[in-house]
Amino acid sequence: MSCEVKELSWNGFPALAIGNSRVRAVLVPTLGARIVSLLHRNDSGHEREWLWSNPYMEPQLPDFGVPYWGEFDLGGWSECFPSVAATNYPSGPWQGTQVPEYGELWCQPWKAKVAVTDGEAEIRTVTYGVRFPYRFERIIRVRKDEAQLSLSYTANNLSIFPFPFLWSAQPIFDIKPGMSLSLPVQEMTVYYSEDSRYGKLGSMQMWPTLQGNDDEFIDVSTFPTKDAGMAVKLYAKAPRSLALRDPSTNTELVMDLPSPEITHLALWLNFGGWSGIPKRAKYYNMIVAPCIGAFDNLQLSVNHFKEFGQIQPKNVKSWNLNISFR
Repeated sequence: MSCEVKELSWNGFPALAIGNSRVRAVLVPTLGARIVSLLHRNDSGHEREWLWSNPYMEPQLPDFGVPYWGEFDLGGWSECFPSVAATNYPSGPWQGTQVPEYGELWCQPWKAKVAVTDGEAEIRTVTYGVRFPYRFERIIRVRKDEAQLSLSYTANNLSIFPFPFLWSAQPIFDIKPGMSLSLPVQEMTVYYSEDSRYGKLGSMQMWPTLQGNDDEFIDVSTFPTKDAGMAVKLYAKAPRSLALRDPSTNTELVMDLPSPEITHLALWLNFGGWSGIPKRAKYYNMIVAPCIGAFDNLQLSVNHFKEFGQIQPKNVKSWNLNISFR
């Protein structure tokens, strides 16, 4: 099958599906261009959905700036910019302006433009800052017969002032006990740990064996059972490649990060340890998040950690990543 883009409906929202015979992604432009499905079909025809979907939330159109986790953590793949955590902007004429939780991109509609040939298809989605002067673009491309999606990004600073920012893609993966993550890093910094079990902000851990505060050690490169009750977010310097493997289907998702602009990788390991909805079962999922800058909170990153991206006045920053299957 050649490359194609189809219009469809996802939970009542207009959506676009891009794919070929091996891979398909579905995105919803009106919901922050969130990718809600990432499907791979192997040589034997078996299909594997790689993105987690929240079974406890009904998709709805958000108002700008509303809290994210309690009502709009639908799963899938969102983009965070110019901060991940809610914060006040740290500099320039916007100093003190509130940045919403998860940034500005997820809670507003994007415009979409489609281009298709027999050998390649792309969906170009664009939106603009609400409280800040930028243009943000993401292009998803697939090529005929390749089990791969390419994602390229461009952020334009429309102002005459430097624009510090954090960016993080947030794919939430549907994982199972016994799956494994191959990650060529060692030192990792804790951003958050449920009940401070694996340290507080700034604590150091060595991948893949995490040390608990009771001197418990756990190798998290192979995922534990759902009753492990752990939730921890870690940051590391970005590797150029990593792989998530599912032995039950003998398939592997590979994330390549060729752009030097991508400086960090964040991992959210939620093995039955956290849920955004009170009195609901704790989630079992994982976020593997390529980032520009680190530690979620832009104000903290600029003023303390000094780990952030910056776009010069009237200038552009571009980067890209690839997702492939084997």
